[in-house]
Parts: sequence; C-alpha cells; structure tokens
Amino acid sequence: MPSENRNRTSVTLEDRIKAITTCQQGKSFAAIGRELNRSKSCIKRIIDRYNETNSYKDRPRPDRPRLSTAKDDRNLVRLVKKNRTEPSHVLANQWKLSNGKTSSSSLVRKRLLANKLEWKVAVKKPRLSTKHIKGRKTFCKIVK
Repeated sequence: MPSENRNRTSVTLEDRIKAITTCQQGKSFAAIGRELNRSKSCIKRIIDRYNETNSYKDRPRPDRPRLSTAKDDRNLVRLVKKNRTEPSHVLANQWKLSNGKTSSSSLVRKRLLANKLEWKVAVKKPRLSTKHIKGRKTFCKIVK
C-alpha cells in the first residue's frame, strides 16, 4: 500500500520563509495558504514547526543505520571476483567471516548491484569429453 506522503509535494524553503514572514506580519493561515497555493493546515504545520525548532528546515528523519562500511563493500567485491561461481548466500557467510557482521543474501545482492556486479552464479565452461578431444585432434591433423 503506497504511502500518502509520496503523492504530496514538498514545501520549498522559500515558501516556508514566505509563510513565516507573512504570518509574523499578521496574516491568517487561510490567506497565506491562498497566496502560496497551499492548504491552511499545511501553513499551520510550517508555523508550528518553526515555533518549536526556530529553523526553516525539515527535522532529521530517522534512518536505519547502514550495516556495512565502504571498506566492507570493497571486501565483498574482492570476494566475488575471487569466487565468481559462489551463490549469494555463500558469499554472505564468507563476508560474515571477514567483517564479523551478519548479513543476508539479499543485502549482498544489493551491494553488488550498487557496485555494478551481478550476483548470479557464473557458468563454468563445460569439460571436453573424450569424443570432443579426438575430434579436435583429427581436425588439427587434417588442417596441417
């Protein structure tokens, strides 16, 4: 279910400054909203936030802390280049042994995609059968 906030346009810094200065001049929320083409509840929220924080900027949003550092990501790329045929869950276990942090195979795939690498298992070259080897030898003898 998509969030309602995704459809909402963010208020620019200039609009916030205009809203606060016109409110300090004594205009109503509805008049400011008509002037800036915003709802009066949006204007009220801007003014309330400014009164709380004395800042025009957004409050910091909580983010989930990043599990791996840039050094860990480089280590993962090195592991992938060394073991090209390993699946992502095996790479996750090897990565855990190297940096001590538990990570999922989906995180490994995301980090590899961020570094422009595929997480898919590289295909091994098929071994030549004895029939192929004999056929190649006879071809070489014919060409000489």
